[in-house]
Amino acid sequence: MKSIIGKKVGMTQVFNDNGDCLPVTLVHVDRCVPVSAKTAEKDGYKAVLVAYGNRKESRTNKPLKGFYDKHKIDPARILTEFRDEELGDSEFGKPLNVDIFKEGDLVNVIGNSKGRGFSGVMRRYNFAGAPASRGSHEAFRHGGSIGMHTYPGRVHKGKKMPGRMGGNRINVKNVRVVRVDSDKNLLILSGAVPGPSGGIVRVSGLRSIKG
Repeated sequence: MKSIIGKKVGMTQVFNDNGDCLPVTLVHVDRCVPVSAKTAEKDGYKAVLVAYGNRKESRTNKPLKGFYDKHKIDPARILTEFRDEELGDSEFGKPLNVDIFKEGDLVNVIGNSKGRGFSGVMRRYNFAGAPASRGSHEAFRHGGSIGMHTYPGRVHKGKKMPGRMGGNRINVKNVRVVRVDSDKNLLILSGAVPGPSGGIVRVSGLRSIKG
């Protein structure tokens, strides 16, 4: 299995062997335990269920507590599946570490982008806005007309209008692993990954490259 859940610590910079300064993101992996497996024969698809982080028992409802008791693990903050992953029977219940990756690996990173709140069309879609002279009146940042003709007489779905911005699930592909710090259980990834500092991200391995 080459997938793991971690917390985005933030961004910094490191120097490579050539002396180049690289912007990187630090991802810290807390308690991350594979719990059970889904099989194609029984469930119709193949996946590994992973528990991440810790949750107080007082904040765990009875159905989840029964699930954790059945698998003999402590309550977790997050339960999520990784599709098309496999593990040996002896590996369930043992924490996953960043050692499953190595320097030079390419990974996919999935996280929720920062929420920007309710935003207008100029911020949300980079509209130019209306002219600020020649008779414009209180419409400088408006989106303009949204109406249709008598037929169809409605606003089409997907029209660019003000609304909630950000907070979307983003998948960044082919992110390179710059370094792996096994002592601190820390992944150092090239460039930026989705979400705010402290946000949860999913890291899934692809392949390894040299240089």
